Amino acid sequence: MVDLEAAGSRVRSVLEGIFGPVTAIGDAFVTQRRNCLAVGAVLTPDRLAGMREIIWHQLSRMPAADGAGVVAAPGVIADKERHLEWWQRTASAEEDPDGFARIRLNLDPESIDLYDYLEMDWFTVPRKLGRRYVYGPYVDFSGADRYVLTLTVPVTDTGADGGHEFLGVAGADIRMSHLEPELLTILRSVAAPAVLVTAERRVVAANTPRWISGTRLARLPARGDGTFASVTDIGADSGWLLAATTDPAA
Repeated sequence: MVDLEAAGSRVRSVLEGIFGPVTAIGDAFVTQRRNCLAVGAVLTPDRLAGMREIIWHQLSRMPAADGAGVVAAPGVIADKERHLEWWQRTASAEEDPDGFARIRLNLDPESIDLYDYLEMDWFTVPRKLGRRYVYGPYVDFSGADRYVLTLTVPVTDTGADGGHEFLGVAGADIRMSHLEPELLTILRSVAAPAVLVTAERRVVAANTPRWISGTRLARLPARGDGTFASVTDIGADSGWLLAATTDPAA
């Protein structure tokens, strides 16, 4: 058995292992736009679509990922207020290297069914705070109707004035059906009853039936609060906490 800090470090490594490929997608987004600017061209949806093989490659590095891609800020793509280049695995993806499909969402601002990602936390937090973000777990009704975790990174480039220009976000949707077993393996290495929770108090995983995945705790764990004897911050811009109790009834 390992201690709580060691388990927390392993959880952090899992998240960092996802952020690596996502960051690579974001870097490719910047390169694609720079290439357009260098020849006096605008970044069009067709030119952005040239990233698909890069996205597919990075998806292959994330076995738990349901989909990944880039989501553009207003005006970054020519004549588009909203635009995304997001690819999902198809049912045959494991056997077929081209087993990916581009997701198509309603981005018409005049439509009542608008998928308004400009108001969604996974987009607004990286834009406002300039940092990575872990959103969920949640049921992705707009995409594959799966229980997922969305990890995003801000994509920025140096603007004409020398400042940082926000281009959008790169991200990945991670299937909890694939990620949770990996997290459970880590939590089972902790000798005491332990639970992994988000900043919104939602249970991600636990090594005891006392805490059910997806439910919310009454309050965030704090060391010595009468329930938890030790708490460690996962880091990786997740806001997650790993907490353990010495209560034998847990």
